[in-house]
Amino acid sequence: MNEFLRKKWEMAGLADDYSFNKVMLDYDICLEVLRRILPDLHIKKIKLPNNQQEFAVAPDAKAVRFDIYTTDEQGNHYDIEMQVADHHNIAKRIRYYQTASSMEAYDKGQPYEQADDSYVIFFCNFDPFQLGQQRYVLHKHIDEIPEQIIEDGQTDILFNVPSLRHDVDPKMQAFLDMIAQRKVEATDPLVVKLKERIAVVKRNRKWRSEYMRRSVYEMDQEMREKKIREGERKIRDGKRELLEGKRELQKGKRELQKGKREIKEGQDRLKEKEQLIQEREQKLHENQQTIIKTSILAMRELNIDETTIRKEIKEKFNLSDKKIKDYFAE
Repeated sequence: MNEFLRKKWEMAGLADDYSFNKVMLDYDICLEVLRRILPDLHIKKIKLPNNQQEFAVAPDAKAVRFDIYTTDEQGNHYDIEMQVADHHNIAKRIRYYQTASSMEAYDKGQPYEQADDSYVIFFCNFDPFQLGQQRYVLHKHIDEIPEQIIEDGQTDILFNVPSLRHDVDPKMQAFLDMIAQRKVEATDPLVVKLKERIAVVKRNRKWRSEYMRRSVYEMDQEMREKKIREGERKIRDGKRELLEGKRELQKGKRELQKGKREIKEGQDRLKEKEQLIQEREQKLHENQQTIIKTSILAMRELNIDETTIRKEIKEKFNLSDKKIKDYFAE
């Protein structure tokens, strides 16, 4: 573990948020980086950069800890962040950082129009909005008039460090290349200072020990979060399987009810057919009785003797002796 952490410390560059913070604590470097990000502000000086400064917008609100925080001679506020991993919450994250930074821009009793401007700057080791831009500058605007920017003093700037578009000016590109560990022009004064500062940071035993402790904590935290996510995933899978089981059960019940209805309908149809057959048989029986009685009467009118009539009726209609007797008893 110690060897792993030692190598991790040695390899850590500006893309590592801890190393980035320690490098950006250098006054001259921080000032020059801000000048390259915002050349139109013509920043002359800043307060000594402060890292891991914590703000809370309310006593019971979630606290925010800035990577690098400073102000310039005009009172403008700057929060500079290194975002290593994409947690897919960048927009909401910027919103909260900007809220905390903006709160510092309002002094008690000061008119709103005199509030200082606030800049939240994110260097992302990924494309924060997946739109292919190298730099994203965010302001509020009117939906119905998109080109109309609302000048509320808040500006969010995000850099897509891995991008190779080179849409920024060469000086800013040099800083982005340093973060991404790409080839840079060695004569750039900022590049020289950055390399020197990185070497100073790496030699600092206190920072190295702090980095290792923090790395161990982060790995433990990551492992705990992984177990929590795995547990949550299993719970979600269990709930999903339970829900699917309930749906299958409901489907089975519906199919059972449908089967029962079809059986009942079949039974009802069978009863109807049986009743129809019985009615037809009854009708045939009644018709046969009428024919037999008519035949007996006709033969009697012809003065045919009873014995002959009985024999004739019995053979013609295939009747039993009992039925013949019933007919002639009438």
